Amino acid sequence: MRQSMKRFAVLLAAVLLLCLWLPPAALAETTPEATAQATEEPTEKPKVSAAELQAQGILTVGAKGEDVKKCQQRLKDLGYLNGKVDGQFGGGTKRAVIAFQRRNGLTTDGVAGAETLAKLYAEDAVAAPGEEKVDVLYGDVPILVNKEHLVDEFFIPDDLVLVSEIIKKDLATIKYKKTRGVRTAVEALKTMLEAAKEDGVGKKWQISAGYRSWDDQNNVLNSKINSYKSKNKGWSSSKARRAALKSVAEPGASEHHTGLAFDVNRKGSSSFAGTKNSDWLNQHCWEYGFIIRYEKSKEEITGFVAEPWHIRYVGVEHALYMRDHDLCLEEYIQGIEDGTIVHAGSGSETAEPAAEPDEAAEPDEAEEAAEDGDAA
Repeated sequence: MRQSMKRFAVLLAAVLLLCLWLPPAALAETTPEATAQATEEPTEKPKVSAAELQAQGILTVGAKGEDVKKCQQRLKDLGYLNGKVDGQFGGGTKRAVIAFQRRNGLTTDGVAGAETLAKLYAEDAVAAPGEEKVDVLYGDVPILVNKEHLVDEFFIPDDLVLVSEIIKKDLATIKYKKTRGVRTAVEALKTMLEAAKEDGVGKKWQISAGYRSWDDQNNVLNSKINSYKSKNKGWSSSKARRAALKSVAEPGASEHHTGLAFDVNRKGSSSFAGTKNSDWLNQHCWEYGFIIRYEKSKEEITGFVAEPWHIRYVGVEHALYMRDHDLCLEEYIQGIEDGTIVHAGSGSETAEPAAEPDEAAEPDEAEEAAEDGDAA
């Protein structure tokens, strides 16, 4: 009994010494309430409304009034805003602000804060470029547009035509009446569809997409993001965006901006791969100057998942070379740039020697040869 009391006294003394040694804050942290507080996630900061930001001189989506109207008018004067000057800061105004910020070396967040507004009203504000249409078929090398090679908001290809003006209903259904493409590419598409019809594969072709403006592509991307969010309720906007970008390009990175790319599928089919139309396209599109732009074996290079329906016009010479050497467009252009592909149409990687003067073709023959090989 005496030994038990002695042990209890020693233990009590140890506890008292520990309490004297530990600071009060440390003791408080060991309480259940403190432990619960430590495991709680920090509360999110309350969102500031557009009106509150506007009161601080910051214009963002949802702002309205004379401040917004003044901002819109300036953006319109500089060529960035095509919509109405209505004093309502919506998506169109945001895109105009982003375009202005990009051209003027500012952070592209679509918010007209102090720095953006100061630059906007400055005399040296950089205006939008004039509407200079681009000949996308110019030169010996096909134009490359991807995640590393972007075009800006003001990129417009030359010679755009309505697809329905050239391709009639007996060849294909045009899903959207206003679908456009560069004339040369649309005419090549018509010739290809006529050949498919002659081969007995003329039914149910559908052209679902052609040229897209910057805003068009932005709408396509947003639609895909919203689709992922609606199907996956727990997904954040950033996660849905990452998923969408595997199959939909950012504005500026889409081949559809060139007017040379088309989405061609089979009307009424939920899947294009494996259909007669898809098989024929994969086998013969090259002969008419088109390539299957995004193939399964090239996903790591192109940055996009395979799309058997997405074809891109590059010209017969280039298309056949890429087919015969199993190259995607990125590989092909890199080969031309580094010299490993010397003569795209030769079927080999070695340039043919120049003809001796006395063996040179007659002027008219040379012109015909140039025309035959100048599809791109």
